[in-house]
Amino acid sequence: MAKPKNLEQLRAEKEQVETQLAQEQHKLERLENRKKYLEKGERQKRTHRLCNLGGTIESLAPEFKDLTRTEMTELMEHIFSLSEVQRAVRHMAITHINKANGGKELKADGTISSECHAD
Repeated sequence: MAKPKNLEQLRAEKEQVETQLAQEQHKLERLENRKKYLEKGERQKRTHRLCNLGGTIESLAPEFKDLTRTEMTELMEHIFSLSEVQRAVRHMAITHINKANGGKELKADGTISSECHAD
């Protein structure tokens, strides 16, 4: 049977456990801060991207900035419902994916060919 611990041993053990707890709490706080930092960075990147897109649209069609949000949404819905625009968007997306995959071609079924084609 284990020998019972005396008061000093218990106090030392308590102090050691409290120190370990404080270290773990600090470690958790650092991880939470890191998570917030990374999430904030993603939000900032998204905001930057959206501002650039909005600026591009305004530079192509200056009248756009005079529209309300509802009018802008209606216009964008109309534009993106046009079959020619849908084809152009699909073509640009496929071209982007092909470039990102090192020139491997994206097939109609959404798979990527293993062959590289020289243009």
